[in-house]
Amino acid sequence: MDPQLIGETVAYCGLICHLCFLASKCDGCRTEGNRCDRNCSDEGCFQKNCCESKHFEGCWQCERLSACKEGIYRDGSQSKIKAFARCIQEDGLDAFIGFVLANQERGLSVEKGRDYDRKSVDTVLRMLRTGLEQ
Repeated sequence: MDPQLIGETVAYCGLICHLCFLASKCDGCRTEGNRCDRNCSDEGCFQKNCCESKHFEGCWQCERLSACKEGIYRDGSQSKIKAFARCIQEDGLDAFIGFVLANQERGLSVEKGRDYDRKSVDTVLRMLRTGLEQ
């Protein structure tokens, strides 16, 4: 998998659009024809709207990221996507992509309902960085 392609599809929230279950039908939330259910809602995507209003590339540029419980981060300490954004904030985009790709080779998937779901932000951060849950 091409790290540059992945980097180009990191959403405002930290989700990797290229690895989303909608990837075959959607080029990501930064494109005109995106199909993300959050962006297609009447309110639009909170993270996208917030980042665009602040001229941020992503939530990882916000000093309030850790405390945010809006939009896709409503699950608070159980948000894998918030953990993705924190990883980018703390380690950088290239490191985050490297972690995800290395973990994919180990069999870990970022897909909805898979390995990183229903875990704390701290657990997901540890998994990203080490490939291990504990």
